[in-house]
Amino acid sequence: MPLPHVQFITKEGGCSLCDELFVELESARDYVDFDLDILKIEQDEELYKKYWDKIPVILVDGKLAVKYRATRDELIKKIEGRSWWKFW
Repeated sequence: MPLPHVQFITKEGGCSLCDELFVELESARDYVDFDLDILKIEQDEELYKKYWDKIPVILVDGKLAVKYRATRDELIKKIEGRSWWKFW
């Protein structure tokens, strides 16, 4: 079974929301395997048109999963396609 493909869309330079979401995404990697691409919004005109006012954005297998903020547990649910997951 192929791993989920996660795309983290961020911007160049300082972005505190991007930094916070990336920390949560890296923490999720301790619990679920996925392929990760980090995309800079300024380097892709199509991404810029779609998401410039929503970053940071996470796409899972090409579908919008998260914008702005999410916890590690929320990310795990989105990446695995589950409706539940909780770290005890």
